[in-house]
Amino acid sequence: MYPNWNPIFERLETTKQFGLLADYLVSWSGRSGRLSPKVTVWGRDGAPEDVVGHYVAQLLKGLVNEGRIFVAAD
Repeated sequence: MYPNWNPIFERLETTKQFGLLADYLVSWSGRSGRLSPKVTVWGRDGAPEDVVGHYVAQLLKGLVNEGRIFVAAD
């Protein structure tokens, strides 16, 4: 139903368990059969937003368009 569902969640959950992310949200938009993921992440306290954003963009390269990855401020 959702393209690349498992790899996206597996990578984000592993990153959360290792302590870089406090939480994340994945949402999907688009027409049926052409859904695109959007990822919002919250870094752990003290993790610079630019570091978190760059890491997650590299982590999800090929799965999520970099322009659809957002680092939320607390």
